Amino acid sequence: MPAIICHHIFGEDASAKLPEGMVDGEEELLAFLLGNQGPDPLFARFSTLPGAAAADHRLAHNMHDERCGQALMAFRDGVQHLPVADERIGRAFVLGLLAHYRLDSVAHPFVFAQQEALAAASPALAGAQEELHAVIESDIDSWILWEKRRATVLERPAHMNLMRTQRTCRVAGALFSQVAFSVYGRTVGAEEYGACVSDYEFEYRMLDPAGSPVARAVGALERVAKPHSFAQAMAHRVVRSCECAAANLDRRAWADPVDGRVRHESFADLFEEALAGYPELAEAFVRGNVEFSLNYNGVPEA
Repeated sequence: MPAIICHHIFGEDASAKLPEGMVDGEEELLAFLLGNQGPDPLFARFSTLPGAAAADHRLAHNMHDERCGQALMAFRDGVQHLPVADERIGRAFVLGLLAHYRLDSVAHPFVFAQQEALAAASPALAGAQEELHAVIESDIDSWILWEKRRATVLERPAHMNLMRTQRTCRVAGALFSQVAFSVYGRTVGAEEYGACVSDYEFEYRMLDPAGSPVARAVGALERVAKPHSFAQAMAHRVVRSCECAAANLDRRAWADPVDGRVRHESFADLFEEALAGYPELAEAFVRGNVEFSLNYNGVPEA
C-alpha cells in the first residue's frame, strides 16, 4: 500500500477537488486528512497487552482484504448515529477513509508487482516480502514529498501527517468500533483507534529519518531474530531528487499480480488516476449510489 506521506499528500490534493461545502473548516480538514490513513494505524498498535495489539492488527488485515465495500458503507451509515454536533467531523473522516481506499485499490497492484520482482531477483530476499514492501513504500513516500512539495522528512516529518483533535479521535474511534463489530464480528473499544494513531505517531518520531540512532538500534535487535529489519525498511530517507526507481518513472513493463497483465504505468500515473476519479466516487458515496468491486489490494471482492 502507499504509506503515510503518500496518503497524506493524496488527501491534501483530493480535498481541493471536492465540491464546495463537503469538507469545511480546519477541524473537518484534519479529520479528512487523518481518514486518509485508512485502517493503517491499526497495524502500528504496540503499547498495550500483546493480545489486544494482535486484535488490532487482525482487524487492519480484515479491513484491507475482505468486505471492504460493506465496511465503507457501514462507516458512512454510522455517521447518522453520531451526535449531531459530531456528524460533519464523522463525515469528513469517512470521506478520508474513502480516499485511502481509492488510492490503495488503484496503486496496490503496482506496489505488489515491484515487491515480487525484487523478491525474485535474489534468493536472499525470498523471505523478505514485508520488508521489501516497506522499502518500496518509504522510497515512494520520500520521492513524492520532494516531487510535489519540495520538502524532505526533515522539513515535513512523517508523524506530522497525523495531526488531530481529541474530538476527531473520539468520533473515529466510535465509528471503527461499530464497524469492527457489525461487519467483522470483532469487539474493539472506541478508545483503540486513538491509541493506534498515537503508536503510529511514536513509531515515526523514533525511526525517521532513515539512519537515525533509534532506527539502527531497533534494526540491530530485529536482525538477532531474522535477516532483515522492518523498522529500518519503513524509515524515510532524506531525498532531494525527482528520480525514484521504485516509482517506475521510466514506465518499464510490470506484471499485474491480480491478472498477469503487462502494464507500464508509473506510480505517478496511478496517483493521478486515483485523484481524478475520487471526486465522482465521493459524491456517489455520499448519495449511496456506489458499488465496490475491489478490495484495498485491487483484487476483486468475492
